[in-house]
Amino acid sequence: MAAPLERQFLGDANLNDVTTIAAQLSKRSVGICAESDCIPMGRMRCGECGVIAGFSEQTDMAVSRRLFDLGFAEGTQVQFVRRAPLRDPLMFRIGSSQMLLRAEEANRILVRID
Repeated sequence: MAAPLERQFLGDANLNDVTTIAAQLSKRSVGICAESDCIPMGRMRCGECGVIAGFSEQTDMAVSRRLFDLGFAEGTQVQFVRRAPLRDPLMFRIGSSQMLLRAEEANRILVRID
């Protein structure tokens, strides 16, 4: 006799745990920042820290969502680590991870400098 479908895919987790986690994740959203004290993340100086305030209004939402999924979410602390010799890509530290972004993509993210 085959195990129920949810048991095959979830293993030891139960369906209620998974739906609770999914509900929490669905509350996160990609924010647009229109505040004047925000600068594009690509304009940060080496070693400078800031907090992500959102995305520029001209940003394609599909790209914004992908950046958001990579950890560039509103309220996240970010540090500019270094710039490549030809000025592109840029390296940023988010938590314990380091990410490389093209300058074009980094400029879609707006930050407030600490």
